[in-house]
Amino acid sequence: MRFRPFLKMSSAGDARGQASPSGSWVALEKLHGAQLVLGVQDGAVHFGKRKAWLEEGDSFFGWQLLRLSLRNAALKAVRTLELGDARVYLYGELLGGRYPHPEVPAVPGMMPVQTGIWYAPDLHWVLFDILVARSDEDEGVMLSHRDVETAAKAAGVLAPPLVARGTRAQLEAVPTRAPTRLPAMLGLPPLADNWAEGLVIKSEQPVAPGTRAAFKRKIEEFDEARFDESTAWDAHQRLSIAELQDWSSRLVNPARIASALSKCGRADVEAIVSEVELDVRVDLELAFPTACQSLDPASEERLSARVRELARPLIRQALDAAGSGA
Repeated sequence: MRFRPFLKMSSAGDARGQASPSGSWVALEKLHGAQLVLGVQDGAVHFGKRKAWLEEGDSFFGWQLLRLSLRNAALKAVRTLELGDARVYLYGELLGGRYPHPEVPAVPGMMPVQTGIWYAPDLHWVLFDILVARSDEDEGVMLSHRDVETAAKAAGVLAPPLVARGTRAQLEAVPTRAPTRLPAMLGLPPLADNWAEGLVIKSEQPVAPGTRAAFKRKIEEFDEARFDESTAWDAHQRLSIAELQDWSSRLVNPARIASALSKCGRADVEAIVSEVELDVRVDLELAFPTACQSLDPASEERLSARVRELARPLIRQALDAAGSGA
């Protein structure tokens, strides 16, 4: 699948001569993180950063920890919008990794994707745009933000906080400075002086990517480049066996069970358990290679045993639900 980078957006001052189509516009909170694009073609999902597709073992903020859930989300978004065999690019922001609030526990192994704004203690992916192309040669169409909202809701992922909807003239009056709205969407308590980066203001008309009217406005601190876009992911950090077991409890979930069932069928429970165990261990080792490679044989078995312990009741629930027709 051809990689297509997201086109750079003009800043407000550079966009004054930009065409201003009539109709609805949206002002969205501009999120501060690392871009992660999901590409879907013929049922396969590809993952990429800003300029290229990611290889399975690439170190990029522990993206493998979200890989299964985002794969399912991408496929559901494409089905919801009835895009068939098109090449679909879901552009999103990977963010989170730290939330310095005394009532919010840190997540083991997480590092902040961004500095200067705090969104969540764990990783999240927020869908902000969708490009659809019918062939590798087709320039494609950027879908309307209403389609983005529809796809995000159906796929169970977030879209950027909507600040306002109206004409371009009305949105010009929306204040740039405001606290970030994302933590509240995630049910987190507020932090003092946790300002949003700014706004993205764009037309809602579906158009070719090179002709869409859109621009960004940043608060002064970000225009002065006082905050980095992201911090480096440390693939060599050491996690304890207890912390790796904690990650197992996050990764053994209904989506993981469904994936195993699709590969193994429903006849052999232990085969399904083994598939879940392998799947979780692979993702842990890709995200935290040094920690996993440092385990002694006893700890290896403790980690695998924990995965199997977590998987069995979820597998039984899935099989019972299938048997009852639920």
